[in-house]
Amino acid sequence: MDHTTAGNHKKQIYTPKKSWLGISDWIVDKIGVRPATWKPVLKVFKLIVAGSKYMNTPLFGPIYKRLMMFDPEEKRYSHGTIFNLNVDLSEQGESVVVPMDLVKDMLSKASFIASSNACICRDANNCSDYPKEVCCLFLSKSGKTVVEHRVGYEISLEDALARVDKAAELGLVGQALWVEVEQFIWGFSNQTMEHFVEMCFCCPCCCVAFNISKNASRDVKKRFRPSGWTSQVDGELCQGCENCIEPCPQVAITLSADSKAVINQDYCVGCGICKTHCEYDAIRVTQTRPMLGSVQEYFFEDGALALKI
Repeated sequence: MDHTTAGNHKKQIYTPKKSWLGISDWIVDKIGVRPATWKPVLKVFKLIVAGSKYMNTPLFGPIYKRLMMFDPEEKRYSHGTIFNLNVDLSEQGESVVVPMDLVKDMLSKASFIASSNACICRDANNCSDYPKEVCCLFLSKSGKTVVEHRVGYEISLEDALARVDKAAELGLVGQALWVEVEQFIWGFSNQTMEHFVEMCFCCPCCCVAFNISKNASRDVKKRFRPSGWTSQVDGELCQGCENCIEPCPQVAITLSADSKAVINQDYCVGCGICKTHCEYDAIRVTQTRPMLGSVQEYFFEDGALALKI
């Protein structure tokens, strides 16, 4: 993947060091998931979500955060940006750049694209609502790694772009992730992580990232960020049914004194899960702040959603 932006200016992103956690690339490569270990890893994913429910407890919480590399004192940088594939254009107009455009642009510029064999989150939860094959895409060296480990396959640009359209049709949420713990899950080397951005197509029921965020303390929740689009409530249409409140992975929705849903714009990431639960069509996912020029820029050191080294 090319990290060069307009003006041919190369920006620095966070790169794990060779001694990161004292584990060498050789060991990381050997412990990455393979076909034979796929099922045990699925159980680990379920345990990760189950454990996140205790993230705010004084005893287990700090241990969990350190294991998941969320401990700010350890300078962990894992985070994700939401690229909602189904945004509302009624106010912006058809010519506006939307998150889907950035996702497709990133794929079009990638030198190599790979798909995982199945969505690891939906497979872990045996999801019956969304297909497991509309799953994560890995680019550049990380894509070659999942192919080498036989847990993924090379996919053409045409098929990758079609997957984005299919995900949008199904109501899945695009999410670009840079997650340090996944170095051990997939067996990515330090060199691979330097170029790693994973594009997921997440369902509201099974996504490990969304479920962790829902159970997390605010310092972890803020690692999930909007690409420029957030959810907003039409007070005239809202009936105060509260169906949108519980599913929100950011715990960003409350009920006002006049029984109308209110979305905290400082917390909302624009995933639109609330919109799918609204029976009265009172929620829109609209652009509320400027977007950056590419998916990659959301991971740059000096980008608006910066990684701080």
